[in-house]
Amino acid sequence: MINTASHPPIQLKEHSILILPFTSSILSDPTEAISTILDTLPRSAIKSFTVLFTTPPPASSSSYDRQQNEQLYAMLKRSPTKNFRILQSFLGRIYAALATAQLAAGKVLMDVEVHFDGEGGSWDDKLLRSKEGACQVFKAQGLHIPPQIHSVISSIPQTTIPSFTSPLSHSNTQFPAYQQDTIPGPSVVALGGTFDHLHAGHKLLLHLSFFLSTRKLIVGLMADNLLSSKKHYELVENLDKRIEGVEQFLERLGGRSLGKSTEDHILSSSAQDQDHGGVVALQVQEITDIYGPTSSDPNIHALVVSKETVSGGNAVNTKRKEKGFGELEVYVVDVIADRQDLELDLGEVGDEGRLKELKMGSTGIRRWIAENGE
Repeated sequence: MINTASHPPIQLKEHSILILPFTSSILSDPTEAISTILDTLPRSAIKSFTVLFTTPPPASSSSYDRQQNEQLYAMLKRSPTKNFRILQSFLGRIYAALATAQLAAGKVLMDVEVHFDGEGGSWDDKLLRSKEGACQVFKAQGLHIPPQIHSVISSIPQTTIPSFTSPLSHSNTQFPAYQQDTIPGPSVVALGGTFDHLHAGHKLLLHLSFFLSTRKLIVGLMADNLLSSKKHYELVENLDKRIEGVEQFLERLGGRSLGKSTEDHILSSSAQDQDHGGVVALQVQEITDIYGPTSSDPNIHALVVSKETVSGGNAVNTKRKEKGFGELEVYVVDVIADRQDLELDLGEVGDEGRLKELKMGSTGIRRWIAENGE
């Protein structure tokens, strides 16, 4: 664990970026990363907190080799089905740490996000999502920052934090399990939900769904008129705002939007939906029932659900069988990490049930807005 007593003084600014190493040992055990997040977020950020993981180059590498250094995330992405569970475990714990830290600090509306070197998309968009307010960078001592990232953060004040006990360099022999033959993931992946006030749990679901997809990701958002039974319904964001939030996040991961479709679904085998040069196509659209396009598009291959909505996944496959479509492979994501798993004493935050609701739930966020205002 990092000795927090040795940390340098931290100033509170609107936006903070934390750059941490991403190695096989940290993937397997992110305890040090979690400790750093829990210590840094409450003391450093007001509006947004971004964690960026980058794989350090081999210790003996030349400057050229450092530029060509392959990222662990890119290795995982080559066989997403095989590596889904380990990335889910890692990313779930990281997002849970972010959500827990923002709750403990009373910053329920903070924008938290995780990115990996090796993703597609624009580094400006990932790291500088907001163009307003002061920003600062924290980076692990001794960690090599790749040129494409350095160019974005070079003018931003930077603070070095104590190094991890895990080594900040590697040899390729550390990644044998991730350097085997490529096993592509499902071509077309779908998921659905409300996605109101996009939060850590949503981003975990969306990131893992995008990670699985090799050609197209379909995200269905429930129509406004179906949400009247939600608690604090008057505070639910309208459909256009919810779609925009989902699209922009997935574009930061490297996807390319096909454009909003409120009625007509673009079939996954149509001329409008052909190969996009290796970039995952995004279709973010309104849905008017729990099935969305999964009941009409035979070319969807996989469905991502949360642990709480597994029954919905079963209903989708029942409907597809009735229509003569193939069943979808269902991937289940547990968006709630166990409180003890984070090794954090939250003191007066409250009981665990309230913690879980606020930490990952849109309902809790709307309740907080109703009580405190935006």
